[in-house]
Amino acid sequence: MKLRTPSILILALYFAMVAPFAVAADDPPPTSVAATTARRVHLVIDRKKETGGVVVYEDEDRIVIERDGKRSEFKKDEILDVIPLVEVRTPTPGVIYRRDGTGFPADIVADDYDEVRYRVGVVPGKVARSEVYRVSLSRPFDERYRAIKATLQKDDTVRRLAMCDWLISEGKYVEAHAELTQLVEDAKMPEAVALLRQVTAQLATNKGRDRDVPPSGQPDHPDYVPDEPPPVVTLPTRTMTPDEVNLIRVYEIDINQPPKISIDHADARALLSDYSASPLIPTDGIAQTALVQGDPLQIVKLAFQLKARDFYNKIRVVSEPASLSAFRRKVHDGWLITNCATSRCHGGPDAGKFFLFGLNTTEARIRYTNLLNLLRGTSGGRPLINFEDPLQSVIVQYALPASEATTPHPAVKGWKPVFGKKLYPQKLEETLQWIRSMYQPRPIYPIEYVPPDLTPPLPGTPADAAEPTR
Repeated sequence: MKLRTPSILILALYFAMVAPFAVAADDPPPTSVAATTARRVHLVIDRKKETGGVVVYEDEDRIVIERDGKRSEFKKDEILDVIPLVEVRTPTPGVIYRRDGTGFPADIVADDYDEVRYRVGVVPGKVARSEVYRVSLSRPFDERYRAIKATLQKDDTVRRLAMCDWLISEGKYVEAHAELTQLVEDAKMPEAVALLRQVTAQLATNKGRDRDVPPSGQPDHPDYVPDEPPPVVTLPTRTMTPDEVNLIRVYEIDINQPPKISIDHADARALLSDYSASPLIPTDGIAQTALVQGDPLQIVKLAFQLKARDFYNKIRVVSEPASLSAFRRKVHDGWLITNCATSRCHGGPDAGKFFLFGLNTTEARIRYTNLLNLLRGTSGGRPLINFEDPLQSVIVQYALPASEATTPHPAVKGWKPVFGKKLYPQKLEETLQWIRSMYQPRPIYPIEYVPPDLTPPLPGTPADAAEPTR
């Protein structure tokens, strides 16, 4: 049984909890750290430079951090990632994710700028920040539940309903039943009444495992056969590494509108030496030195002409190429995450073949993973992004009102067109412009990654019998 509520409810709860701590984009940078929430972050500037500090100002385009009394400002399209550091007062269960893609559970003691200190049992340990990508806390459910309830008032019916949806997503049907019962009593919301019926049915399906709310009606019948519980779905965890983020940027460089690029002189000389037999390489030593010490874009052009793909990871793309910046601002942050990446949609176990990471979406590793899911994903044998005819892209068609789409979005409760009256046609045109701005002909990124497929296999078929996603 799939329980669904409109995705806007989750967003309502999210923004209601986050908004009080946000800094308005038009406000001037605060004069002291105390003026804002002390949010510490670690910034990956490029593949060789990183730094950390307390965020004192942030908007869509830039971030200002402070550390040891010194402030530094960065443009977001010129850094690889912004990684939040976790705050703990006592050892707290969590997971330490290494840069090689592995991770291990431990009690987190401190997530500092230079190292992460942890404890496994009674044995202490530490790992250098250069080896850690991020730390995630395993916050107990009861603690999260209390924190959310503490923000709600009796008349906050929409946010209370959103909390019920979250409880369901956590599998806490007894708590959801109690909250929904009270909500229906306080306000006869049709959505709450419908969801209460579904939760009651789900508790019946659980065959009495949660005795707090006894199932009614049919389950007591001698011929009653409960529905088979849905399979447990493990959400994906594989995301892009900083090197993979940089590599995608390399492949999307537009020579006519280049981003900021940096190449070590030693790496440039190695390229000339490795391809010295090519007629593209100047034979004169003075000319080679001028090429190495000159504009790094010339080395990039040369590498592209030589198809020296083994050299691409030596190119450090300091700022985002225009097409990827447009994706971040106009598509990913503009409408994709807020409309499609909720836990009851493509950000949860019901995502099917198109999964989106909906948490930590300001981090480049998340954004570029979601981009790769778009570029490599398919639906019904059709690519999600159609570069030959952008308007016929599945992701575009599914965002249009059903009456205007040649391939309408499947009928799903709570779905609303993205490109409706308020956003259409501006958002639609911006999305089409982004697709057209991506590098053509389309390159194949040398990244070993297959988009997740959360489609449950049909009964009696092997787990890998589903339609391939690439």
